[in-house]
Amino acid sequence: MKYSFIALSSSTHKLASAKMLQVAIINTDEDGIYSKQEYFIKPVPRIPKRELVALGINPNAFRAASVFCDVAPSIIEKIEETQTVFSDKFSERLFVKTFKEIGYPMGNATHILDKLFKQAVGGKIPYTLKNAQKALGITMKVSSTLEKCELIQKVFENITKVDPSPLDVKVAGGINKTLHSTIIHLPNTPGVYFFRNAKEEVIYVGKAINISKRVRSHFSSNATFERTLCSQTTAVDYEETGSELISLLLESHYIGLLTPEYNTQQKELLEPYIITSKLDSKGVLRLQPSQKNYADSENEFYYNRDSVILKLIEVQRKFKLCKRYAGIERSKASCSDPIFCEGICRGAEDKNNYNKKVRDALSYVDKQRPSYIIKLKGRHKNEMGFVMVKHGIYCGFGYIDSDTPINTNNDIAGFLKNYSHNYFTSRIIDQFHKTNKRSAENIIKLSSLQD
Repeated sequence: MKYSFIALSSSTHKLASAKMLQVAIINTDEDGIYSKQEYFIKPVPRIPKRELVALGINPNAFRAASVFCDVAPSIIEKIEETQTVFSDKFSERLFVKTFKEIGYPMGNATHILDKLFKQAVGGKIPYTLKNAQKALGITMKVSSTLEKCELIQKVFENITKVDPSPLDVKVAGGINKTLHSTIIHLPNTPGVYFFRNAKEEVIYVGKAINISKRVRSHFSSNATFERTLCSQTTAVDYEETGSELISLLLESHYIGLLTPEYNTQQKELLEPYIITSKLDSKGVLRLQPSQKNYADSENEFYYNRDSVILKLIEVQRKFKLCKRYAGIERSKASCSDPIFCEGICRGAEDKNNYNKKVRDALSYVDKQRPSYIIKLKGRHKNEMGFVMVKHGIYCGFGYIDSDTPINTNNDIAGFLKNYSHNYFTSRIIDQFHKTNKRSAENIIKLSSLQD
């Protein structure tokens, strides 16, 4: 089970006017902590220095801070595929509100310590994080948001224990014999699994490297979320995939398609950031990062604002463009780059010459869009799984016999199951490349195949 422990600091405790100033996230799994991250968020409008000091926050920490829309993609990446834990309802509501303000529908928290602590002590001790720390005998100093996050993790782990026994079921009333029989015969292979209720509706979709182990962990957990989910479950189905990558892509597809009640992430697809161009009123061709639906622009493959800005910075320098006209800076005056900008923003460069450089930059970006196949393990030893990407766009996945020669695009195209490209599939494939250092050995460039 993966958890995200989330601690916040805010400008006030009045939700309507509160601004999130800091976020700390600690990620854990069965092996312990695997990630710690703290974010400072530049408040808009600016909060006076004296007010930050009064809140116990160092104003200097915000000099290099980013606005929330720039750090949001990184936060989403941290908490996806995890159960979220907050200290109290205010923190959860502020977190959800802040995402809602940028148009992202964040789901509710999986666990809130306030409620769990009251259940553990029978309501005898009023909840505060300090009271919980004292009651549980946790000795540690808390002087930062990250340390507060560490305390939330320790409190949670002290009052919520997961029983490791495979089917020592914690669901009230137990489970029926048919469901029990299904669970004990699940395969120990990668795949996607589905929890169904009495109406045969899919109420939860999950992915697993080991389907049997993952499903059993749901039914042996003491966590409130798990107990509620499993109490509503009357049947479990699954699809084997052969690899974790296909499991992730298929899980994302089913969550978007079925919008299960107990899944909180990936239900509403986000519009990705892409690079767009247009002529302004002066006839200058401008570049800018924009959010746009893939159905309207299937030749772009960026998924968050940071990745678009990095690409714009690259082409701005390579083709000697203006930072302001390339969408990197927002200014009515000249741009701040005297080295690469040749003066279009100062009226010192011919617009026809500048527009040609922009078109060359767009052509350069277009040629960089990759087309390839990722070779993966199949569902059995005589099969190969694969994921296809064309011009940076995820096309789908499929399976083919291991001894089938792949010399032309047609050799594999007939085995492809088409799926939609979106924000989440971009993220999944990008993360695969980052975490699989040997993945290059299993990638076939489509340009190397005959048509």
